[in-house]
Amino acid sequence: MSESLPERSILTADQLYRFGLANGKVRGVAVSLDTSWRTAGEHHEYPPAVAQLLGQCVAAAMTMVATLKFDGRLILQFRGEGPVALLVVQARSDLSYRVTAQWSESLVGDVLDQPIQTLFGAGQLALTIEPDEGVRYQSLVPIEGTQIAEALEGYFRQSEQLPTRLVLSADSERAMGLLIQQVPGEGGTPMVRAAAADADFDHLSIMVDTLLTPQGRMEFQSTDMPTILYRLFHQDALVLTQLSDVRFFCGCSRAGVGAMLRSLGRAELNAAQRDGDEKGYVAVRCEFCGTNYRFDAVDVEQLLLDDSVSPPDSTRH
Repeated sequence: MSESLPERSILTADQLYRFGLANGKVRGVAVSLDTSWRTAGEHHEYPPAVAQLLGQCVAAAMTMVATLKFDGRLILQFRGEGPVALLVVQARSDLSYRVTAQWSESLVGDVLDQPIQTLFGAGQLALTIEPDEGVRYQSLVPIEGTQIAEALEGYFRQSEQLPTRLVLSADSERAMGLLIQQVPGEGGTPMVRAAAADADFDHLSIMVDTLLTPQGRMEFQSTDMPTILYRLFHQDALVLTQLSDVRFFCGCSRAGVGAMLRSLGRAELNAAQRDGDEKGYVAVRCEFCGTNYRFDAVDVEQLLLDDSVSPPDSTRH
């Protein structure tokens, strides 16, 4: 059942909107992340340039996972040889996500809107789909374009052959994303792009382009999503089909970290106890949520002596 766009006064943060356009010929997904995005970054000191890139990747991953009909996770990864070495977003079909990034001291971190070639150098975009049941799929393409959105539009042209437009914006407080995509035909291939379908998608692309001007980018980052969708598409048979909540969720646990440590074996764990920053302890920090786990000598022996015994604290984050 379709829904009307909610009033701004009843909105809550961190929502994803699925919608249809042009009488079902084009589908769209839009996402606005506020509280969850701030939570994702509160244990990391992301430079502004990294926060901008990573937030755009989060918004993109959430719009993409929302187009898939499956239970599992989508992993979006940008890996490069430049000042930014790695951006990773893991987005689940339940619309939860976690993120991590790696960068070097050579990064000019306070300059925004740098071309991604400057930040990544020679790099690769990887998109992985991992169903809870079924076959894992991965696609790798070179990083092209000057922005994250352009690189992903290039991916869709090369790998999916689906006409797709993306608008992405982020800072340390908020991440926004908008995707429109021509509806694929039967068998997962694009529908035959007849003249009418061309005209519909090209017209909608022109509307999306209004968000790419300096004024449009400013409004996109600062305006609530229902207002943006109405301004862009109210004359194009806009139908909101679903409104969903989005959340940050890491899923790491002491038990999971313990299982990872157990797999390393006694020699490596003893070396970690001897050579680590805290003598006698094995310390692990989750790269996604920043939670620190400490295992003393007794904990390590328990891990090694009995694989069936889990560490006492199995709290999840």
